[in-house]
Amino acid sequence: MPKLIKKISKLKFKILAVSYTFWLTAISLTPLDGLDLPSFSYADKIVHFFLYFFLALFWLLAYSKWWRRPLFFIFIVILWGSGIELIQEFFIPTRSGDVLDALANTLGALSGLFVFHNFVTKPNQTPY
Repeated sequence: MPKLIKKISKLKFKILAVSYTFWLTAISLTPLDGLDLPSFSYADKIVHFFLYFFLALFWLLAYSKWWRRPLFFIFIVILWGSGIELIQEFFIPTRSGDVLDALANTLGALSGLFVFHNFVTKPNQTPY
């Protein structure tokens, strides 16, 4: 891992991952009454992509040494994002679940894995 990442303790990454997960879940399940959201095409898909990119990356950084199977975390992040979309569709009156949002979440998580694998782990170390 790069020196900067080594300097940040694993505990800090774990706190960041858990805090970010709670924050993301809270904003995802909050009703959107009267919020002025961006209006250009697919703006929300871009937001979903980056939210889940960082979610995946934070979890991978928090447990890179302890857990030798990053695909486990990616699978959980993808399930988490898809589950939130289902909850929005069926249980949050002012929200609606969207398959394209779930796809953007998935692509963001997979991109987080790509960045983790290619830029964080050592080139000769396989994170799978």
